[in-house]
Amino acid sequence: MESLATPRDALQYRARGRPTVFLDQGRILAAQEEQIVLQELGLDRLECALEFGEDRGGVLVRDAGPRRTWRVEHAGAVYYVKVHKAVPWRQRLRFLGNVHSPARVEWDNLRALRRAGFDVPEPVAVGEESAGIGFPQRSFLVTREVPGRPLDAVLAEGWPDPHQRGTRRARDAVLRDVAGMIRRFHANGFIHKDLYLGHLIVAPDPRWGRPYFIDLQRVEQRFPPRRRWLVKDLAALLLSAPSSVSRSDKLRFLLTYLCKTRLDPLARRWARDILAKSERMSRHRPRYG
Repeated sequence: MESLATPRDALQYRARGRPTVFLDQGRILAAQEEQIVLQELGLDRLECALEFGEDRGGVLVRDAGPRRTWRVEHAGAVYYVKVHKAVPWRQRLRFLGNVHSPARVEWDNLRALRRAGFDVPEPVAVGEESAGIGFPQRSFLVTREVPGRPLDAVLAEGWPDPHQRGTRRARDAVLRDVAGMIRRFHANGFIHKDLYLGHLIVAPDPRWGRPYFIDLQRVEQRFPPRRRWLVKDLAALLLSAPSSVSRSDKLRFLLTYLCKTRLDPLARRWARDILAKSERMSRHRPRYG
């Protein structure tokens, strides 16, 4: 049995490359080993994929206006199909200068994060219509489901302690792993921009669980990443923490993230900025539920 004190080896989880192929006259890029599944679900042709829905067993799990996400079970596996029918003007400005669609941007983010050794869903296929000027308006992305539950739901029921080591050690394991993962994420130049606890899915693992990053459409990689975006990521985590996460837990998380053992002036500044950003974010009403 693995000890809770044993650190994770990032190389152990580094994803191996998956050969890809082009489908539908080059309009779809797919994992080679998933071709048969895509054919059986009708996702090997762009126009059919863009019209994916209930008629092919899909269950709508999110309706964000021009973007819909469907869940579908097939041959013992579960897939998510995210379809972009149009790109709002605000997002057009965000993607200004990008020749790829939002689905292709997320596909590239998934592959970049996998190469960097982060746990993310397996990319299965991406397709986008051709565009004369700017990036394509219509596109789709298929990923495999990460079996597990959102971290906020897991923590709301108490700190996971599968080895019965006690609440304190259970808290230490979760805080250390998540803070270290976020620190490494940021140290690699990545920023998430929607880093709520609900966007970390906890899969089974010999320790307490294995968190995966999801919802990666807005991820960017910059060197160095802007501090305000680091603060926003940490503020989103703070804002989405359930009541089971105490003030002391939040402080220990921040100190672990900063590699500090006490609340010095620098750590206090981070804490103030994160709290202020969290309060501003709490007043924001999402456009889509």
